[in-house]
Amino acid sequence: MSPVAVGKLFLPILVWLFLVFIAPAPVQAVSPPPGFYPLESQPGLEFFRKDYPGGTPDYVLVINLRRQTGLHLLHGEVIDPGSGQGAYGGDSPRFARQNLDSFWQGFNARHNRAACMVNAGFFSPDEDPTRLAFAVKTGGRILSEGYGRDEFPEQKLLLELWPERARIIPFNENAFKNSDAPQALVGLDEAADKNPSALTGRTFIGLADLDADGFARSVLIFTSKTTRQADAAEVLRAFGSKQIMMLDGGGSSQLLCSGQPQVYSDRTIPQAIGVSAGIIADYQAIVERQTDWPVLVEGENVSIEIVLKNNGSKTWQPGEVSFINIRNDWGAGERFELPTTVAPDETVTFTWDTQPFPGWGVFTSQWDMLRSNQSISDRPIQVNVIVIPKELETKKQELEAQVHDWARQKMENMKDMVLEWIQSQIRTGVDQIIEWIRNQILTAFDLICPAATLLPGIVILASYKRFRRPQDTQ
Repeated sequence: MSPVAVGKLFLPILVWLFLVFIAPAPVQAVSPPPGFYPLESQPGLEFFRKDYPGGTPDYVLVINLRRQTGLHLLHGEVIDPGSGQGAYGGDSPRFARQNLDSFWQGFNARHNRAACMVNAGFFSPDEDPTRLAFAVKTGGRILSEGYGRDEFPEQKLLLELWPERARIIPFNENAFKNSDAPQALVGLDEAADKNPSALTGRTFIGLADLDADGFARSVLIFTSKTTRQADAAEVLRAFGSKQIMMLDGGGSSQLLCSGQPQVYSDRTIPQAIGVSAGIIADYQAIVERQTDWPVLVEGENVSIEIVLKNNGSKTWQPGEVSFINIRNDWGAGERFELPTTVAPDETVTFTWDTQPFPGWGVFTSQWDMLRSNQSISDRPIQVNVIVIPKELETKKQELEAQVHDWARQKMENMKDMVLEWIQSQIRTGVDQIIEWIRNQILTAFDLICPAATLLPGIVILASYKRFRRPQDTQ
């Protein structure tokens, strides 16, 4: 029996149970739920309010990190470093408490785009100077490990803040200490028992991936003088938040914008969050959505779609702004011209069908949006396509699920991981075929024909050239 025939017989054995690929959620737009109306807006910031008859208002601040807005974790003066007194053996300093207006005055003096100020983490209200209950990182270093190691052990959450994205994950010591986020703040799950049914002050943070690019680039802050936990969380969900974390509440909840108090409290606090407005460039393109990391079988092609949003303040004009290929156009040509004008906040879509790819591997195409030969893209625009050998066609959906999971985890070495996954499947298949052949030969010849043991080596040599790692798929 030929190696090809044996391989065909063996393919069913290679089929594993596979995960079902789940497509990313559709893009959601920032739009206030019923009853909320805008108070004011600044570059990258939108501020909303909802009034209740006979009650106090709810406020939601929507912060677009892609507009170069800033979230700044602030704290009072360190009175005692609390060396070695932290929950995990580090420091737990005592901070001087001050009112929110004092935080605002200092913040406004340092930042010419200072916009809003809100209270932040939990602390011991019976002390002044006081300690923070949970861990905080600012400026790339751990400010405090807090004292609440045993408080809400399964309900602590970690808010990580980078300049252009944010993330909320379950808190543990290693996740906090190993995080590369320059700022991080620990809060509580929305269901934590902080008198959830009481109508009292609440401050919650929500994160939304409104660009559907896999990163949470919108931070939403809810503040109210009187509401319940579930109501606060529900408002943030109505605005599009997918991740939600509770900050300190009760008498600590307070908010001011442009120097004017919106949610007032006379309670002094050790920590606050300053929000600075962003900058809107005249010309800026951001990727609204795109085809990325599709899995093909050798010989197949794919339809590519890239949707770009005008994130600047000027209208794009045909002949002035173009979509340019940097490398590997995959049959699309060197450039796309605008089909029409694109006003601020509008989108334009570029599509084309690729040619079949030469062999298997990970293939990358790179593009840029240019105006007068100057890039206006906020980041490199890359499209990655995975092509697997025909022999692994039954593994396609398994790889799709794995790639989706890696993308969800924001893995940075996706190409190497994909190539290693493909090669591991090939090695496994070849090893199993060889073992199957050997067993069949030994059974058929009952060890009479020693020359038959050479067949596995022939299979390996025949497979090596086809399945060795591509030298360059870029």
